[in-house]
Amino acid sequence: MDYAAMLKASVNETMSVPEIVDAFEKMCQEPIDNDMILFETGTFTFHTINREPRFYFSLVRQFPIENDDEYYQIHVDILFLPDSINRTFSGAVWNEDIEENIFDYIRNSKAFAYAESAAYEQIKIYMDET
Repeated sequence: MDYAAMLKASVNETMSVPEIVDAFEKMCQEPIDNDMILFETGTFTFHTINREPRFYFSLVRQFPIENDDEYYQIHVDILFLPDSINRTFSGAVWNEDIEENIFDYIRNSKAFAYAESAAYEQIKIYMDET
């Protein structure tokens, strides 16, 4: 199954951050052996025009490539212009490193509260390999 295409079909630029997280969570309900979910936030310059910094609210689903030591990663990056509030958010949490459900963790985070109330600039959905 093409999970990135499935996600692209269910997410658009008019959706709220909670709706985007819901769509990502729904995609993650499709079973894949040995998958992991990463929630990452921070201000970075990768994947931006002219290497200008953006605040990233990122969701990643990672799963092994068959007969290989590498992984596929499906990304949803929600980009915001940096400001004094979002510059304080920086972190990366894998679902296997916490006791609670990763989506509950995301929805209860301060970064989610910020992203829910702020206007984002862009959404990037893509799949790559490690």
